[in-house]
Amino acid sequence: MANLLKTFATPIQVGTTLVLYVQLSVAGGVAATPGVYAALWLHAALTAGGVHPFLNVMVACICALLAYFMYALGVIIVIPMFRIIAPGTPQGRYPYYSFKAFQWASYNSLILLVRYTCINFLRVTPFIILFHRLMGMKVGRRVQINTAVIGDSNLIEIGHDSIVGGDVTLVAHSAERGELVAARVRIGDRVTVGLMAVIFPGCEIGDDAVIAAGAVLQKNTKVGPGEIWGGVPARRVGMKSS
Repeated sequence: MANLLKTFATPIQVGTTLVLYVQLSVAGGVAATPGVYAALWLHAALTAGGVHPFLNVMVACICALLAYFMYALGVIIVIPMFRIIAPGTPQGRYPYYSFKAFQWASYNSLILLVRYTCINFLRVTPFIILFHRLMGMKVGRRVQINTAVIGDSNLIEIGHDSIVGGDVTLVAHSAERGELVAARVRIGDRVTVGLMAVIFPGCEIGDDAVIAAGAVLQKNTKVGPGEIWGGVPARRVGMKSS
């Protein structure tokens, strides 16, 4: 079966991509509808008596941006509803051409729709926390997330008072020799993950630990409580002072 699937790899990829395009079109379209409807109504109401062409354009632009931000708020609610058909990244090791891999692609494509259309306006706000919680992430209280590069939310846990810094890559999967490998990532309480650090699947970071800016935690790395890790690949470089 595996050889047969590899033989038809390109048609399978094309077909899968088209299916995902349809899924994302429906999800994104539903999320965009309230904002577009409100913007069209508001523009018509504000220009009903006739206005100068310049003001007409200005009102249209304001309404368009209003529609966009309404979409940004709406999409974080609509997208998780599609977990009915794409519940999350399955744990384990499985071939690229398998049903589990399709589940991975379907689920993460939903996250990517938010990431590539509006996530930068949600960073470091309660809305990004809400979105990832609805996508299955376990997130503690007073957590700050300042990155768009998160995948496999259902396999990620973040404890209370932790900070995920700017442009951190936080994923629970890797691609290895024709297979996807997915494992839980656990980040404890009061952890700081520095700017542009990379966290791979299977990593566990203990309470009060610090991951330095630009550090790369290899798959299945265990960081003890209070430890400071840095470098590529990351190694323990010290202990956090009490």
